Amino acid sequence: ALEVKVLVEAVRAPDNDATKRSVTIAGDTAQRLVFDNNFSGWTELLQWTGQPAIVRPLKLSYRSTAEVMMLAREILGPELAPDDQIAARPGEPVELHEFGDLGEAIAFLGDALRNLMNREPTASCAVVSRHPEQADAYFEGLRRAEVPALRRVRRDEFNFQPGVDVTDVANVKGLEFDYVVMVDVNASSYPDQHWARHLLHIGVTRAAHQLWLVSTGEPSVLIPTALRDGGRMTV
Repeated sequence: ALEVKVLVEAVRAPDNDATKRSVTIAGDTAQRLVFDNNFSGWTELLQWTGQPAIVRPLKLSYRSTAEVMMLAREILGPELAPDDQIAARPGEPVELHEFGDLGEAIAFLGDALRNLMNREPTASCAVVSRHPEQADAYFEGLRRAEVPALRRVRRDEFNFQPGVDVTDVANVKGLEFDYVVMVDVNASSYPDQHWARHLLHIGVTRAAHQLWLVSTGEPSVLIPTALRDGGRMTV
């Protein structure tokens, strides 16, 4: 809140008339990484600045497909804003792939990602885990599987080149990839907690074209039952 207040007050108003000061702030309240700052919404936050403000939710998704946005809304569940009705273009089905352990998941993804990069060498793909150590394990496995253009990406190391970036969900907020594979979407990584809903929402909405979820154990309860039962989600 303090940063917003300082920003607003730093804007020069025409004729030094504070009532004419104009600032546009864009942000997605669903994409939260910090949960102990008492943020409750734009309306309450902007009231604290002492300036008149209008909040207008955007109704069009420019990044993700309708299938991805439908899943994202299901994941947010009770955290979803009541007026959050997003229009989006149709795309590929969202898929859930369940495996018994990391080795099985690596074998599957190694083949799939090699084929993807051979077929679409200019594509960008992100393999996104919940924790950094999970990303390390997937990177090592995919390296041994000889996935081309493979990179282990940590904070601020993205070069935005074609290839496969392996990272964790805390690093992908605000980014976009043609393909996203969310790995270890397990009950232990994403429990039924408000923070897990927001983190998983951030991860899945990075996909511009197609999204896969991969579990290596019991899938997270945040994954809709229809997707867990059928393995695919379509609009």
